[in-house]
Amino acid sequence: MALFESHYAELRNLISYKFKKNYHDADDIVQDAFHNILRAENIEHIENPKAYLFQAASNLALNRIRKQKRHCDYIAGLDADETNELTPERNVAAHRDLHRLEQALVALPQKYRNTFMLSRMQDKTYREISEILNIPESTVEKHIIKVLKYLRTQFLEETEQ
Repeated sequence: MALFESHYAELRNLISYKFKKNYHDADDIVQDAFHNILRAENIEHIENPKAYLFQAASNLALNRIRKQKRHCDYIAGLDADETNELTPERNVAAHRDLHRLEQALVALPQKYRNTFMLSRMQDKTYREISEILNIPESTVEKHIIKVLKYLRTQFLEETEQ
């Protein structure tokens, strides 16, 4: 707790400046870094807790930046299509995929569906979802992992048929 109190503002400012994030994103990253340290086993064996904390926060920020970059690259790739228009075939395929996704989500238990929808459709952080659903953040993480594995198997099975 002393580590949190003594370094929170400094770390948030560093992450915000270094990675050109707004304070909301920086707050999330810093809190996630503290959360990860609290979950770590043998925390008392960390030689330099401040350095460990700052490195953990930097890694989390880099991961978030990479994820956003992949998303932007994907969207840019869609925009770079030769026609930039939805062909009738692509339109039908998109509707089919959307229908398959809806069916797969409906088949999920409500708790998993709610967690997934808050994360992916409302862009909530795991911490925000845990507060909304009144469940631990680790449970949110487990729900998302289960849903993604489920969806992956559903879509792989259907494409193999």
